[in-house]
Order: sequence, then structure tokens, then C-alpha cells
Amino acid sequence: MSVPAYPASRHGWPTAVIGLGLFWLMVGVALTPSPTNASSWYHNVVTVLLFLPALWLAARRWAWVAGRVRDTPELILVMALLAWSCLSLTWAGGNHIAERVKIPLQVAGFLLGWLFWVAARGGEGARNLLRLAGYAMAAGALAAILAFPYRHTDFPDRITGFAMLDGPNLSGYVMGAVAVWLFQLPPARRWEQILWVVSLGCLVVFAGLTLSRGTWLAIFVVMLVMPLFDRSRKGLASSALAVAGGAAALILGRKILEARGVSYRPQILEQAQAMIHERPFRGLGLDTPYTITIGTQSWTHSHNLFTNLAIELGVPALLCWLGAWLLLLRRGWTYRHDPLGRIVLGLWVFSTVALQLDGPALLMSPRPEWLLTWLPLAIGAALALPSPTEPQEPASASS
Repeated sequence: MSVPAYPASRHGWPTAVIGLGLFWLMVGVALTPSPTNASSWYHNVVTVLLFLPALWLAARRWAWVAGRVRDTPELILVMALLAWSCLSLTWAGGNHIAERVKIPLQVAGFLLGWLFWVAARGGEGARNLLRLAGYAMAAGALAAILAFPYRHTDFPDRITGFAMLDGPNLSGYVMGAVAVWLFQLPPARRWEQILWVVSLGCLVVFAGLTLSRGTWLAIFVVMLVMPLFDRSRKGLASSALAVAGGAAALILGRKILEARGVSYRPQILEQAQAMIHERPFRGLGLDTPYTITIGTQSWTHSHNLFTNLAIELGVPALLCWLGAWLLLLRRGWTYRHDPLGRIVLGLWVFSTVALQLDGPALLMSPRPEWLLTWLPLAIGAALALPSPTEPQEPASASS
């Protein structure tokens, strides 16, 4: 059964609003202008500009949405994961259980919003949106670099971003991911090429100043394996720089690499595995709070996206996510000759490495971590979309 064509011209204004919402979902995590209540302000804007228009369009274009999901195996697995997360609310603990159903709806709204945007604007529209978001995030990174000597934070020796980027590891992961996608989008115009190079420089310097070893390792691995899917000169140069940078880090930055040891990661993993064994099938339930304690230290997540998902939603949810994640890798490889396909591959490698070391919950309200999880999945799901077409009006009975 063929998927109905997407009539972009019929829904021009909602798609334009969705584009603004997608842009804000990416850049608002670093540029939200309300430091005292950044999270609430950010979520309200994303809801109005992205989720509501996307869900309204989904109701209007249900046949198109069903066809896209049916033809995209990773989306089928994601929908199964979201349905299981809703079911888990029947046994979840903690407060405000009924309100948690909005989390799967928000994820669905984001994925649908990206599909609608690409269906209406094509791959070029997706590339332009990502490039513009990359420049905006680089401006946020530059501002944080310039303000670093004058700011008073909980991490005096490690840089953090603004707004929702309130930790060095999280800040490094987000800016590192932005650098990965922006690297695959070199512009054609000379003046913009300068902007592109400067933006990449700001993002990489910022990521380095976070002193986040997870960020450094993720960037190193992406740069090292890039020639596998990017045979251009920049891909080969990236791998060469990774080797040189890795050697320099081992020689010059060994003290930094060893200063914080393994940060309790083996002990945290051991406790996480024990919690999974206690409830392997159902888990604790969507967004149920829990604590891992090692000596005097305690954490509200397992510092690993995959074990955290199994703790919350059980092994069935973990298998759904792993299946979708592996299918995303296959789709990125299939489209590796497209810049968006290479972005999917780069983000897949970066996120897989980074989220092993410091990955909170997968299913939470929009936050910086979405740029490492749901964004690459959305980009990959839209790769198979046909070029935008005008609506086909049905022939009249008299013709």
C-alpha cells in the first residue's frame, strides 16, 4: 500500500510554526533568556510552537502518518516503546503519575513535527534548519567561553553553558553533538564558510574546556571512524586529527584524564544491574524516581541511558530501543552519501559512546539530552521521505 502524498501547500502556516518550534527545541536549551525559570519557559515555548501544531497536523493527516510509521521499522519500535511506557503508569510509583503521560506525547509530537517539516521543505530544509541551529548554539558556546572567567558556578574549573546546560558533562555532550552535525554541513558561500569554521572552533573549544572525558572520548571516536562513512578530504583529515589529538591528550593531558578516576562508574553499574534483576520485565514504571548510593555519594539515575531505561521500563523497553537504535544505524549507512545520512551516523556513534558514561532517562520532558537521542532518530526516520509534492486533487465525476 502506497503512502499518500503529503500536501504541503494545504498546511503552510502550521509547518512554518513547527519549523520555529524545532529550531527552539534545539537552541533553547542553551539560549533560553529566563535564567531563573529556564526549564518552564523553554517547555512552554516548545509546546506552543511544536507539539500542539504537530499533533493537530497528525490528526488532520492521519493516513499519511500511519503510512510513514508502517514503512519505517524504527518508528514502529519507538511507538511500541511509547505505548509500553504509558502502560507502565499503572504500576509506576512517585507523585503526579497521571501527568507523566505527556512525556510519550511530547516525544511523538517531536518526531511527527520533524517528519512534517521535512515532508514539506525537503532535505534542504532540514539541512538549513540544522545549520542555522548550529550557528546559534556556537554563539551560545562563544558567550559561555567569554563569560567563563567571570561566572560563579558549582564547577569553578570546568566550563558550563547557559540556561539548561547547567553541568559540564551535559554541556560538553550537547555542544559536541552540535559540532558533529555542523561538520557535515559546509556551506557553499565564502562568507558563510568563514562563519562555519569559526562556529566549529567555538563548539570544539567549549567542549574541550568542559573537561568532560566522556565528551572527549565521543568526539575522538567519531573523528577516528569518520572515513568509514565520509570518504571526502575532511573525513580523512578528521581521522588524522583524531590520532594526533589522542596522542597529545595521552602525553600532555594525562593528569586531567586520570584525576577523577573512574567516577564510581563500575559501582554504579553493579547497583543498576541489581535493580534490573529485581524487576526485569516491568521495571519501576515511567519516570519513577530512584536513588543509587555509593558511600556518601548518591545519584538519581544510573549514568547510563540503557541501564536507566531497563530500570524504569524493564527489558522489553530496552529491547525496543536497542532495535530502533540499530535500525537507525542501518538507515544512516544506507544514506551515507547524503549529508543527513552522515549526520545520523556521526550522532549515532557520538551518542552511543557518550550515553554509556553519563546518560540519564530516555523518556523525559524535552531537555538537552534529546539532541543525542530523539533528534538523530527523527533525522533518520525522515531520510526515506520522498521529495515534497503538491497535493493531487481528485478528478471530478464529470471529467
